[in-house]
Amino acid sequence: MGAILFKITFLGAAACLGAIAGWWIRGAGSSSAPAPEPTPESPKKTLPPEPTPVAEEQPKIDTVDLMMAHLQQLTATVAADVGEHNSKVREINDELTAATADGSNVVAVVEKLLKANEAMQSQLAQAESRLNEQAQEIETHVKDARTDALTKLWNRRHFDDEMQKCKDALTKTGRPSCVMMLDVDHFKKFNDTYGHQAGDEVLKGVARTLKKAAGRDIVCRYGGEEFAIILPGSDINAAIPISEAARAAIAEQVFEFEDLDLKVTASGGLAQLSGDESASEVVKRADDALYVCKENGRNCGYWHDGDDSHPMKGYTPPSADDVDAFEFDADELTQDPRDRINGLSDKASFRNDIDRRIAEWKRGGATLSVLLVEVDEYDAILETYGEKAREVVLRAAAQFLKAAMREMDHIARYDDHIFGLLLPGAEVTETSSVAERLRSAIARCSLPLGGEKVTFTVSLGSAEVADNDTDTTLLERAKISLDAARESGGNCSFAATASGDVRSMALTS
Repeated sequence: MGAILFKITFLGAAACLGAIAGWWIRGAGSSSAPAPEPTPESPKKTLPPEPTPVAEEQPKIDTVDLMMAHLQQLTATVAADVGEHNSKVREINDELTAATADGSNVVAVVEKLLKANEAMQSQLAQAESRLNEQAQEIETHVKDARTDALTKLWNRRHFDDEMQKCKDALTKTGRPSCVMMLDVDHFKKFNDTYGHQAGDEVLKGVARTLKKAAGRDIVCRYGGEEFAIILPGSDINAAIPISEAARAAIAEQVFEFEDLDLKVTASGGLAQLSGDESASEVVKRADDALYVCKENGRNCGYWHDGDDSHPMKGYTPPSADDVDAFEFDADELTQDPRDRINGLSDKASFRNDIDRRIAEWKRGGATLSVLLVEVDEYDAILETYGEKAREVVLRAAAQFLKAAMREMDHIARYDDHIFGLLLPGAEVTETSSVAERLRSAIARCSLPLGGEKVTFTVSLGSAEVADNDTDTTLLERAKISLDAARESGGNCSFAATASGDVRSMALTS
């Protein structure tokens, strides 16, 4: 009996420690230094002191290193506490064995064992609390290291990383991406006229304007008066109106500084990442387009097609009849060994991820939205074109969804002809923009099949997480909005509010 109690106690303590370590590895960082072996000098029962504040001039990375050192010390402390606890349990186990032999004092020994376990649990709870605090501080400092101090936008370091992710996504999945490089026009002259403080206020105002106009796309301060917008999942046809609208919005703003109402304009160069170039090469092409803007008087936008630059203003995307980007070879789709449907997550995995994201949101994490996408008139398509159309249409729909995804997004096969898309960090307005871009692109899609051309549309329904939501209630509201889109004739998108009311996303995007 004593041996069994010892094993249970030891395993319980080990499980608690393992849970804390697992939480840290999964939730707080991708790597950490291994904990040192406990030594006789290791502190016992006493958590390490709070980190000493780091001087402001010290690099941010030094702050993170210091915090990692404290985490390492904390891990050693927990290990020492567990070691001491195990020694106590062994002593109690010996007492319990002796007490069991003569039948006396068993209750007292068991009570002693319970108190030892309670003390260990209290120490582990304190350690977990400190781990949470330290992890949040590290996350904050890591974000600070990637954030521009003046504008609070992402900085050059983050820009370079995101561009490489776009290149990797294009190589692995074919997802397109574009980048716009943007300059505030005549900014040096502006600073000379109004002073650097006024210039700083204008840069902050430009940052706010771009962030609002870009929605879910990535806005960075590239350096000085130069900004950048990365548009993951957007081809050049989708990126041009977004980029031109963001650029033009700057000229419409009035930036207040002291008693002055200040206005500036901006020029922007846009390019789409191609498969045979690096991230730095597409940035160079966007810069080339930006140079053309300056040659043409500034306050305008140009896009680069790989050879020449063209004005963004007044650009009309090619129609579905003459654009290769929306043409799919049915034979290629059916023979491609990378199955665009069976390679997706299933409904259970999708719901588990939603449940996890909701739990993170309730702990103060980012918001999230869910988007359900249904192929319209699916049975009629099969009846008209036969079973082969099933594979071609569903794979084409999945390909469009993958092209619209960011790295953090989650796409799943939700039902036979319904897909699910989880968008962490996206509010309903951002989801509306994604939904309308998807709907519009798919509606222009033409699929060659057996000498005929198959066209199809989709209905979309979304919902943003709200108080008391579970994965079930969030998906139910998304399903309500999908039903509304279907009942409205299809080829449209609706969003559900927290109360379950629905509205057209075309009105919110």
